[in-house]
Amino acid sequence: MFELDDVSCTPGPAGAMATVRGIPLSEFDVVLCRCDLSTPPWTEKIQQLLLLNGEPGVTVLDPLDVHIRAASKRAMLQQLTLDGIPVPPTRECHSAADVRLAFDAWGQVVVKPALGYRGLDVERLLDGPTPSALELVDTLVERHGTLLAQPYLAHTGDYRVLVIGSKVSSCTRFDTAGEAWKPFSGDLADDPVSSAFVDPPDELASLALRAVKATGLTTAGVDIIMSEAGLTVIEVNPVPGWAAWTPEMARVPNLQLVEFAESRAGAESGVGAASTRGWR
Repeated sequence: MFELDDVSCTPGPAGAMATVRGIPLSEFDVVLCRCDLSTPPWTEKIQQLLLLNGEPGVTVLDPLDVHIRAASKRAMLQQLTLDGIPVPPTRECHSAADVRLAFDAWGQVVVKPALGYRGLDVERLLDGPTPSALELVDTLVERHGTLLAQPYLAHTGDYRVLVIGSKVSSCTRFDTAGEAWKPFSGDLADDPVSSAFVDPPDELASLALRAVKATGLTTAGVDIIMSEAGLTVIEVNPVPGWAAWTPEMARVPNLQLVEFAESRAGAESGVGAASTRGWR
């Protein structure tokens, strides 16, 4: 386990060499990338990822371009749309005036950071462009720079479908209604709302798999809601979390992830399975 700050450019026999905590990156077979790009310094994180992705023979899951495109909600939604995946219409906003246009179009809106996670600063505005709503928007714009506005789609539950490789690993239903309208508020003391593991209907599982395939990710958490508009993908998360699961539950995706990583590394190296020198 290491962080991006542990990836460094150091002197090597032939010049510059990438290392992880002083270990040459070339000694690893596979790297599972679960870095969060929603917090600064973004440019430094990209440079660290470039270094991590630059070693021939080292498989990074997922590669830099795939990870960044999924982390960027704008690019992720664009890609899903291009592949025919149902997503909410989305307006990029840099001011309260931009959000007013969203109110004009949809009446009730959700605003969220263009880069974000865990539902932090995702707000539902149901009463139009009231002074308090616009004041909140100004605060969010000042904090994040760019917001995304979407119509609020009334629903009573969210689904998080965990996909590993090309298979559904699990499906969680979060019972969201009333004031508890989103599964995660960003406050660890309150999360999540009531939830249960369910067997996803074929339509739900198929949509999740199509969404992940569209993004090019190999591991992802797909957020899907059911509203009057039908099944709608809210986003595809490149770093799905299952840290809060019990150890017994977590063993299932943990094992699936290791098996998939070994299989992918083995396929790319032309052997049956990867060695384990990189699993430290």
